[in-house]
Amino acid sequence: MRFKNNYILIIFFIFWACEKDFLNVVPDNIATIDLAFNNRATAERFLSTCYTYIPEHAHAEQNFSLIAGDEIWYYAENDFYMNNETSIRVAKGLQNSSSPYLNYWEGGRGAPHSLFVGLRDCNIFLENLISVPGLEEDERQRWLAEVKVLKAFYHFWLLRMYGPIPIIRDNLYVGASLEESQVPRNSVDEVVDYIVELIDEVIASEALPGIINYIYTEQGRMTLPAAKAIKAKALVLAASPLFNGNPDFSELISPEGNPLVSQTYDQNKWILAKDALLDAINEAHSNGHSLYQFTDQVPINGDINDVVRQELTQRAAITEPFNPGIVWAFEPAWTGDLQMWSQPRWTADHQALFGYTKKSHAPTLNMVETFYTKNGVPINEDISWDYDNRFSVTSINEDDEYHEYYVESNYSTAKLHLDREPRFYSTVGFDGGKWFSLETPNINEIPFLNAKAGAPSGKNGFEIYSITGYFAKKLVHFENIISLQGSTIKGYSFPIIRMSDLYLNYTEALNETKDSPDAEVYEYIQAVRYNAGLDLEGDLLNTWAQYSNNPGKPTTKEGMREIIRQERMVELALEGYRYWDLRRWKLAEEYFSRPIRGWNIVRPDVEGFYEVENIYYRNFLKKDYLWPISQNEILRNPNLIQNPGW
Repeated sequence: MRFKNNYILIIFFIFWACEKDFLNVVPDNIATIDLAFNNRATAERFLSTCYTYIPEHAHAEQNFSLIAGDEIWYYAENDFYMNNETSIRVAKGLQNSSSPYLNYWEGGRGAPHSLFVGLRDCNIFLENLISVPGLEEDERQRWLAEVKVLKAFYHFWLLRMYGPIPIIRDNLYVGASLEESQVPRNSVDEVVDYIVELIDEVIASEALPGIINYIYTEQGRMTLPAAKAIKAKALVLAASPLFNGNPDFSELISPEGNPLVSQTYDQNKWILAKDALLDAINEAHSNGHSLYQFTDQVPINGDINDVVRQELTQRAAITEPFNPGIVWAFEPAWTGDLQMWSQPRWTADHQALFGYTKKSHAPTLNMVETFYTKNGVPINEDISWDYDNRFSVTSINEDDEYHEYYVESNYSTAKLHLDREPRFYSTVGFDGGKWFSLETPNINEIPFLNAKAGAPSGKNGFEIYSITGYFAKKLVHFENIISLQGSTIKGYSFPIIRMSDLYLNYTEALNETKDSPDAEVYEYIQAVRYNAGLDLEGDLLNTWAQYSNNPGKPTTKEGMREIIRQERMVELALEGYRYWDLRRWKLAEEYFSRPIRGWNIVRPDVEGFYEVENIYYRNFLKKDYLWPISQNEILRNPNLIQNPGW
């Protein structure tokens, strides 16, 4: 987000008490606070400060969901070129309670702020934005609404990490006693109710705009569709298996003896989520949001064809700023770093300008196998796809129309890379795979990757390489140019909420509220699949009936649940959703305990390279579903019960 004066005030009255009590009282230097609200300009700076606590979603540490699961792996925890040490250690199962990584409770170990400090600043803003000279009433109401939504979002972020957390309705008064400051954790349901309460107040106020009109000065600021989407996603979390009747958390009890996580499944939570999601979707539609389709002309010889346009529909849905598929994106920092970590090499210029082509943000073989076949069903279900021999080597010839713009002809690659759906080719770069960008002279000369050892895209030393042999194409803007004559890395705001996310959440909620799926359940997932180039000869029912070894799968609630979950992992791949989804579905133990796999990247020969390597073994435990609260914080506040297993 950029405010009009493009600066952020570091409010000097925010102080760290010597005991580091992050749920502390408002400082007593009231005169300083008054100065922050004595005119419109200083008040706007404080508003900007309230936004600065949003974790940077393109930052591999701050948004640890990018690499803390099983989608992405790095060749090292940290070196001169990377800044991922804490996230990759969480991915390796090295989290601890003595000094937790990504400590958004207190701040530190990769977390730039305590979100409780952020909540305190939001409360200071809400309490003091009363009468500001030069500030019109409608603008004052908008700012108050924005900060209420920020409060809801920060509670939501902490809830996903820690489960039950203290609700920060108001800051404690200056003279509060020690006992009053030692606040307990509220239950998950209470926290969700408070998030909903905050956003319902904002909705009722009618103070938030539906869209951002001044995109270059107000980028990232809250809109009504974003607010409603945050509310809906909080309700989805509350309805999901992690928090909806989970006996694994039975020992999480309040000081009064009440469960902090519901021990009884409640289907009504899915009904509430369903209704909120439909409201968010309708609000987004009414303000011009929709699933994104790439329609631009591309400045290369001869323009592009439908195949490349379909690929760019998926890639630009992430990298094209202000596109209608993005409900909310916020990025005060440059996303070029993430792109450069994802960018492979295929030219001498790339080799020379290695700082632009770090190629280390590596998708895993685990996530590569998640994508469907070209027929739109999982690879282990497609009756026409050779699943058992997927790791064997083959090649295509010049007459292969399906792969013409995806895979280099007469080049040895794995069968796993052939006859896959369009989203696979737009998301993942691989050995023999083509990579379209503005460096492409025309669509008949799309460069391809050689990822074997010693080759341009492969391992060429002790650092800066893909540990799996794959590359995160989806995260790299197709307009980037890397050249000795001048390089361009086009930054973008990393999406936090997209329309396809809401569509698939709505499908999920609908399915959970019905005895069996019907046309209403199929509608929105079908829209996502059509937009991805699937089911073009009918619908997903026809697709499963024709191509799957489980043809009736979409007709049952359980089968449709599996389809929806895999659709989310495919459509939202590499964006951080998979990490949160697998946790809320209680499937993280299954997925994250599998070996992290890739190819044998140290081999230059075809046979050697295409040996599957187990890169890392991790044992994800039940305790890993919730972040630990640091032991120091537990000692400071005896009313905070530690999460199970820590």
